[in-house]
Amino acid sequence: MDERTGQIINDLLRERERLGDNIVELERKVKQKVSWRGYFAKKPWAVLALAAGGGFLVSRLLVRLR
Repeated sequence: MDERTGQIINDLLRERERLGDNIVELERKVKQKVSWRGYFAKKPWAVLALAAGGGFLVSRLLVRLR
């Protein structure tokens, strides 16, 4: 009975470690996907165009508020 219990505990500890590794990898991938730097690295011209367009819209809105 003790050997069986010990084996179950060891299996659970290994699974916990694997799950922890998977969570760390998932966090890394999510941060990479959400990061604006990741988008900029892949499509710099699209990001610059979006930033310029957003700046233009904000400036037009501010001019109208005066």
